[in-house]
Amino acid sequence: MRRLLLLIMFAEVCLCPRTLYAQMTLEEYCEAVVAYSHQLRDAELATAGAHADMLRLRKDYLPTLDFDREFTLDFRAPAEGRPWSWLTRLDLSQPIYLGGAVRAAAKQSALQHAAAEYNEEAVAQYVIYLAEVAYWTLSRNESYYRAISDYKSIVESLRNVVAERYAAGYISKGDLLQVESRLSDAEYQLSEARQRRAVALHNFNILAGRAVDEDVTLANSIFDAMPMAVREDVATILMRHPDYARSEAEAEISHWGVRASVAKYLPQIDVGLYGTLQPSMPHVKGGSLRLDGGLYFSFRTPIFHFGARKQTLSAARSNYMRKALAVEDVVDRITREESDGWTNLQSTCDRVVSTQRSLSLARENLDINTYSYHEGMATILDVLQAQISWLQIYQNSIAAQYDYSVARAAYRYIVSAEW
Repeated sequence: MRRLLLLIMFAEVCLCPRTLYAQMTLEEYCEAVVAYSHQLRDAELATAGAHADMLRLRKDYLPTLDFDREFTLDFRAPAEGRPWSWLTRLDLSQPIYLGGAVRAAAKQSALQHAAAEYNEEAVAQYVIYLAEVAYWTLSRNESYYRAISDYKSIVESLRNVVAERYAAGYISKGDLLQVESRLSDAEYQLSEARQRRAVALHNFNILAGRAVDEDVTLANSIFDAMPMAVREDVATILMRHPDYARSEAEAEISHWGVRASVAKYLPQIDVGLYGTLQPSMPHVKGGSLRLDGGLYFSFRTPIFHFGARKQTLSAARSNYMRKALAVEDVVDRITREESDGWTNLQSTCDRVVSTQRSLSLARENLDINTYSYHEGMATILDVLQAQISWLQIYQNSIAAQYDYSVARAAYRYIVSAEW
């Protein structure tokens, strides 16, 4: 007996975690989608590449050491010595001033890395938004499938009562045919609901990298109580919004691009050391080697390029002004989307409250009409109409709950709020 009890307890311990793990919460699903997302992985790789470019361009501030080995062959034989020779050269050079090109390139690479990070953040938020929509879509279709299943059960129950009355001769065949027709329509709607639920499940699984037909039990539902979001002002939103930060970084990149575009038209200064090793001339067998070296200072400045500097500067400034205007466009877009998102959130919340009241009334009306029909105080048309009304309001309630859930996710995405 004790062994049997221990086996039962062990089975419960083993089976309970499976039951718990079979349910997936919204947060768990979002984490799975983020971990699998190819779009987010692409953004992460872009950020890593921008970081590598930033580190590479910073090296341009440092000296460079170059090794050069040269071999020469003179087709005309010299009066004495060999017709061929070689030269080994080692150069250590340090740029002093290149018209600001090095500094501009380093600043641009740092800003491009920052823009890539902001883009990665924006992509992560968008992926989470898509995950929430997929989760609530599956929840909506499951609720719709259950509603149609309940509706079919209600019609079947009515069909059984009507069939008994028709067999007893209390009602005409017309009542039975009306109910049979309604049952056929319920079966058709149930088939559609099953298909919609399967399609939603496929999208749900693909986003998270799961097997396409793997079933899941949702721990959260669109009918769960969800608190109303708190509205934020646009200035606060812009302070943390990745799209706004990215547009500002891109505008700053164009600002430094103005400096980089004219760098080649400005003076350039280099300094360096060099050393050479070559055979003494004439190059004869057994001759000695010659070691030379020196210090060089280079100064070069453009004088005239037929107005190319002016046109280059004008093009770079135009590009910068376009990026500055793009920042203002982003501000306008975020402002508009926030207002639209908040309006949508309020409207869907109102519809949820309205349908909740209507659904309870429709259910009560259906129960009353069904009871009245059993007692002979209502016609079959009254019951069928009550069923249609209940189903329509039930569907409206599902739609309202889904719209509100998606509106909350959309508003959080628009204002770039934390999940």
